[in-house]
Amino acid sequence: MSETRTILSYQGFIEFKTTEILLQKVKNHLDKHSIDKVVKKRVYNIMVECIENILKHHTMDPNEKIHPYIVLKKKDNKYLITTGNLILNEEIDILKQKLNDAKNQDRATLLKMYEHQIAKEDVLINKGAGLGILTIALKANNDFSYSFAPLNKELSIFELQVAVPY
Repeated sequence: MSETRTILSYQGFIEFKTTEILLQKVKNHLDKHSIDKVVKKRVYNIMVECIENILKHHTMDPNEKIHPYIVLKKKDNKYLITTGNLILNEEIDILKQKLNDAKNQDRATLLKMYEHQIAKEDVLINKGAGLGILTIALKANNDFSYSFAPLNKELSIFELQVAVPY
C-alpha cells in the first residue's frame, strides 16, 4: 500500500503575498529533501504556473463560499500538484481545447507551440501570453489531467492535477 504525504494544502483567496508564502513553503520542502535538482525545478515551476493561472483566470464566487485551492502531495514516487478554482461555464470549451491541444503533443511540438505563442504580438496584458498550460505540459511531460464540476448555469469548478515523478 502506498503512502501519501501532504506537503502543502491551501484553500482561500490567492493574492501576491499568498503566492510568496506558498512558494516559499514549497521551496523549503524541496530544499530539505535530497531530490534531484531537475525535479525540484519542475515541481517549483509547475507550482508557479498553477498559482499564476489561478491569479489570472479564476472567477470569484459571488457568495464567497468557494475559494481557489492548491495541494502538493508526495505519493508513489511522484509529486502531485492539484489546483482548483471557479471558472465561467462559457470559458470551459476554450480551456478544454487548450488543455487537449497541449496534452496530445510530443515534446518537440510543445516547444514549437511555446515559441509560436511567445512570438505572437497580440498578447493580452491582463491574461498573460497563454504559456501556462504549455509550460506545465512541458515540465510534467504531459502527465496531467483535468476536470470540470458544474455548480450552476454560470459557474463550474476547474481542477487540474499534475504529476512529477522523482
